[in-house]
Amino acid sequence: MNGAGAPDFFYREAQRLGYVARSAFKLLQMQKQYRLIKPGSSVLDLGCAPGAWLQVACQSLGPLKTEQKVKVPPRHCDARVKTVCADVMNLPKHQVRALSPQ
Repeated sequence: MNGAGAPDFFYREAQRLGYVARSAFKLLQMQKQYRLIKPGSSVLDLGCAPGAWLQVACQSLGPLKTEQKVKVPPRHCDARVKTVCADVMNLPKHQVRALSPQ
């Protein structure tokens, strides 16, 4: 929303497309320009609330090989998204390794 409190274009567009926040368009723009996330990549999103970047990151990973659904966030995400609620400075290395497919 802009400074006056009225919903702006990106706010309305995020709602229309099912993104949880307008910040999704920031990553979409970077993805279009730089191709940061390639199909099959691993993505670590620190401080991901409300989840708009997770939605875009998951879209950028390419199609899912098997049909699976994830509950949160419901749109543009699938089972490749794993969430951890923890202080990243205190997250044990074995837990980080367990989350990575490599």
